[in-house]
Amino acid sequence: MQAYSEDYLFDAMEALGEAFDCAANRVNLGLDQFFEMFVATGVADAFGAGAPRYVSGSSGIELVLDVCYRAGLDIGVPLADMASDGEGPDYWCGWVLAYWQWETGRPFRTIGRVTTMEEIRALYWPLHEAAEQKFVEVIEERVARRGAPLKSWREQRGLSQVALAEKSGVSLRAIQQYEQRCKNINHGQGASLYRLAQTLGCRIEDLLEYPL
Repeated sequence: MQAYSEDYLFDAMEALGEAFDCAANRVNLGLDQFFEMFVATGVADAFGAGAPRYVSGSSGIELVLDVCYRAGLDIGVPLADMASDGEGPDYWCGWVLAYWQWETGRPFRTIGRVTTMEEIRALYWPLHEAAEQKFVEVIEERVARRGAPLKSWREQRGLSQVALAEKSGVSLRAIQQYEQRCKNINHGQGASLYRLAQTLGCRIEDLLEYPL
């Protein structure tokens, strides 16, 4: 389901493209750093839900200032110094990200679990002249090829499946099935997911499969 009316889509893409460009080239924030602030401050949730204030009522510059203000970051850059030319990989990254989120209706925080902004930016050269739908097809295919989040978190913590089972109290068979995607972890018992998340030092939502 698309996130909001297509009537607002162009403005939303333009605003997020300009925001990414300004964040990277005027405020000297990394794209992933700005995206994390965008999500953490709640602005991403409002933007993704199609709040008129963000998708049609604010410029990208104003979006950057709002995010930074909510994050408690004094960037000390006046509006006049933050104009964007609407070109380049940073702008394109925000532009196609807004389209991807709109097309799928997934929250930005969900998208952020499976890719980085730098990964999106790196697709600029092969895809910036293609239709936005082509980008969505390419990035969705990449995401689908990746391993289960549970396996990624387990390996990051240096745990074997047996060790995770012993520490969490979740059966080894269940862990194997979740990692092999023979069993849908999104439908797992809350108590089991809680114990796995506590053992791995992450949130339950970090273990869920994409798409939700």
